Amino acid sequence: MSLIKEQTRLAKWGNSRAARIPSRIIKQLKLADNQDLTITIENESIVLTPVKKEPTNIHELFKDWQDDGKRDHELDWGKSEGNEFPW
Repeated sequence: MSLIKEQTRLAKWGNSRAARIPSRIIKQLKLADNQDLTITIENESIVLTPVKKEPTNIHELFKDWQDDGKRDHELDWGKSEGNEFPW
């Protein structure tokens, strides 16, 4: 990841203040519109960290999965050795 150093301006937005993030930074970090960010203060600096959303259900977990067509049957993983759920 290359170092990008840009300037932005703090502007009034309602009762808060806002700063624009340059598009080069958005692209490099692969941020999305309406991306949730955590804001912290470290060494007198403002640090914005993208929130990585963890899937909350199996549909979210596999939403981008593409079937590669290599399996047409279940795989045999051997006998159960722990507290696996019996099928």
